[in-house]
Amino acid sequence: MQAIQLREPGGLDKLEVVELAAPGEPGPGEIKVRLHASSLNFHDYAVVAGMIPTEQNRIPMSDGAGVVEAVGEGVSEFTVGDRVVSTFFPHWLEGPARVGDFRTTPGDGVDGYAREQVVRPVEWFTHQPKGYSHAESATLTTAGLTAWRALVVDGGIKAGDTVLVLGTGGVSILPCSLPA
Repeated sequence: MQAIQLREPGGLDKLEVVELAAPGEPGPGEIKVRLHASSLNFHDYAVVAGMIPTEQNRIPMSDGAGVVEAVGEGVSEFTVGDRVVSTFFPHWLEGPARVGDFRTTPGDGVDGYAREQVVRPVEWFTHQPKGYSHAESATLTTAGLTAWRALVVDGGIKAGDTVLVLGTGGVSILPCSLPA
């Protein structure tokens, strides 16, 4: 399986394409996903550039989208063939924002999605929105969480509010691309 690894943090020239063993079959509560798309965010660049600490040989990219290839015992949330997208904080499943570090963030504290396949627990993925391509879905995780936090947590908006969006980056245009 091909993957991209960061030999050591410090710049884009430290990235290299490597051959790794395929991840094998999923265990109980896990799924195997064939990745079709990943998106590049400033967060990913900051990890590679060394602005955010990570380990040598980290597989970068915090966002990934693809298709479920196998499901482990006890998995009922997904079936083979489901189109899925990764989650940025895989262990934050509900409630207000409360994750204080990036130790469990793919591409940061753990290996990310710059590879062909991955086996992860079911909470590391959610279903892709209907009608979205893999490439479109892969842009939702980091930018979506950042936009949501800015608008809902920090800005206090609620259904029916009007928001003026300024800027041209992924975070600023994401609210404009979501269905009403």
